[in-house]
Amino acid sequence: MFCHNCGQKLDDAAIYCEKCGVKVRKEDATKWISESEGLNRYHELEYELGDINDDLATLTSKHAYLTRLQQSRDQKSNQLQLVRNVMLKEKKDYDSLLKVSFSSIKARLSGDLDEKKRKEETEYLEALANFEYVEKEYNQLNTEVKKVQNEINRIQGLKSKIPMIENEMEKILAQITAGKTTERLKELEQQYEKIQKEITKAQDIENKFKQAGSLLLEAENYLSSSINRLRSAEGLGTWDTFFGGGLFVDSMKHGNLEGARNEINQAQALIRRAKGLVDVIDDIYIDFEAPNLFFDMFFDNFFFDMFGNTKITRTRERVEGSLHQLNNSRNTLISNLNQWQQKRTDLIANINKVRKQIREERLSLL
Repeated sequence: MFCHNCGQKLDDAAIYCEKCGVKVRKEDATKWISESEGLNRYHELEYELGDINDDLATLTSKHAYLTRLQQSRDQKSNQLQLVRNVMLKEKKDYDSLLKVSFSSIKARLSGDLDEKKRKEETEYLEALANFEYVEKEYNQLNTEVKKVQNEINRIQGLKSKIPMIENEMEKILAQITAGKTTERLKELEQQYEKIQKEITKAQDIENKFKQAGSLLLEAENYLSSSINRLRSAEGLGTWDTFFGGGLFVDSMKHGNLEGARNEINQAQALIRRAKGLVDVIDDIYIDFEAPNLFFDMFFDNFFFDMFGNTKITRTRERVEGSLHQLNNSRNTLISNLNQWQQKRTDLIANINKVRKQIREERLSLL
């Protein structure tokens, strides 16, 4: 039997392929095709891939055409609204005149109304005809827009077929060239495996940067919220200092302080988790200062209140500085993420070139 992945000839009792290490699927291993059958199928797939690439090459022009159609449709929509308004006005005038014709004996006797009715009727029919003509043009444009959009969606959907087609082409070549190789093919396969490992590594690092970015964004939200709580506590402290607030104001102030402390702790924990994922993040420590709850409530006086409020202000300023530092870390992280994403994109382009070279080299063995 043969390996379904690389085409290597295997012992019938084999469980894993000796060449590529893939576990042998017994139900697929015997599905071997002759060289002529394989080449016919390969060329069918090659033509299919060529047709897909031809379709994909038309996307730019189709998008441009769609944009022009949408602009024309929007202009026609505005025109349609205008002629609809004119038509409705003429219809209203005509209907009003008909009501007059049944209620005004004097107008009917004078004969002036019949002439005016014919004139209003003509104007209404002309406006109606114009509306129907513009509406027809608008509907045609709208239909064409949907048609082109559907065609673009169809072509874009073909992209997902390309990897499947290429994989099948490679498996066919691997099957019908099993046991045959060249130094060039060996080098290309080694190069392919090396790039594949680099892609996997880049993807793993990219995912870590994304996770770290989400953690830092959440930490920013906690720090921003804690700053608001500290500002509120400062305001309550100022009120208590100069106007006296008693236990009620003190309890509200310390509630805000406790909430700010918890949010700062949450932010610091998230930053540590992010730093554990990537090494481009600065650690942040915030020394939280706040007035003592017991002294603030039971030894309430001007000097204690002023001293306590100074502590809150210092804490708020530290959090604001840490938030700025965190923003810088996140910008650095985003910059590194973009670099890794670009590296992975370049690696994918390289591995696709190598895949094509491997197919060409295997074809040369036939």
